[in-house]
Amino acid sequence: MQLPTLEEIDEIRKTGFRPQVVACFLKDKKILFMYKKDYHLWQIPQGGIDNGEELEEAVVREMKEELGGDFIKNIEIDLLVRRNAIEFSMDKWNLRDLRTDDGQRVLMKGKEYFFMTINAGIIELDIDQTEFDDYKWLDYEESLETTSTIYQTGKKRITEDLINVLHELELL
Repeated sequence: MQLPTLEEIDEIRKTGFRPQVVACFLKDKKILFMYKKDYHLWQIPQGGIDNGEELEEAVVREMKEELGGDFIKNIEIDLLVRRNAIEFSMDKWNLRDLRTDDGQRVLMKGKEYFFMTINAGIIELDIDQTEFDDYKWLDYEESLETTSTIYQTGKKRITEDLINVLHELELL
């Protein structure tokens, strides 16, 4: 799958969807899940794509912020394997400020996710350098089981879809 251009990413914003990158760290047919105690949530690390930012730049910046510089030094960004979106219920629209690259305010209706596979050079994370409380590396069955605990229906749906795609590609 081809990486989107800056213009394509901005077009997504114009439709009311905040572009997000999801970092699918893979090592030995296992994927990295992170746990955030405040939300009682296991998830794959992710973050927003800033205005004027290329997808690969966003992956590196967001993952450095979320997982720490030591872990990120040893990664190799592989490929975009999936795109998916979540549209929020109307009562959740506009919870965050969303602007196009030229500064126009847009009503935020949801998020569009770009799922990137990343070869992790190491499997040990210094949890104190991260924004999370715990982590684990999971195989296909374990990742499906963990995904079933996600209470956010949209996030659960797109994560399960991703896990199955990675399994079909024999990456997980």
